[in-house]
Amino acid sequence: MRVYRVNEVAEKLGISKQTLLRYEKKGVFPKSQRNRINSWREYTEDDVRKLQSIIGRAFTLIELIMVMVIIAVLAVFTIPTFDVFSSMKLNAAAHRTMSDIRYVQGLATTTHSRYRITFNAAANTYEVRNSSTNALIRHPFTRQNFTVSLNADPQFTGVDIGSVNFDGGQVLQFNWKGEPETGAGALLAAQGSVRLAYQEENMSVTVSPGTGFVKVQ
Repeated sequence: MRVYRVNEVAEKLGISKQTLLRYEKKGVFPKSQRNRINSWREYTEDDVRKLQSIIGRAFTLIELIMVMVIIAVLAVFTIPTFDVFSSMKLNAAAHRTMSDIRYVQGLATTTHSRYRITFNAAANTYEVRNSSTNALIRHPFTRQNFTVSLNADPQFTGVDIGSVNFDGGQVLQFNWKGEPETGAGALLAAQGSVRLAYQEENMSVTVSPGTGFVKVQ
């Protein structure tokens, strides 16, 4: 069984070692196991997945609010640097997509159920359903059906879902371990991605096979 050190785990989570230790001290992260000989912190693959799930749920709303505030400031004061505004609009859409994928992953692990997010690149939409019942779930903030239309949201108007590829399909599913799967229930074999486009710029939201780590690049 692979064991990770603090520095390796921090790198996987995309945070500093100091931040990881601080979150553990404050109780945001559970206490790590210690090596019996040298008392160094040790983390298993399951530990890393749990921390990634916590990070996704903790940072999702903060990241989205920060991006929305920046976009609002740019819009109100009509900053002439349109290229910057375009980048921020695309960045906001990418982070919204990343946050929603992380939420679905966290929901699967906390409820021990399969959930899937289905993208429709042609319609510029995606939705989240319980894989067992096929029922649409409620959005955690709006309490409405979890369906997102980039065309219908003024904040994202003009942003297109250029392509979706999860082992050749447009469905991403998470099992109770938080592992990414295809819509057919097979473990994701290669890195999946959702490519977003605005004007002449592109950003991708990627999902790593195995760990299900989600990031914007």
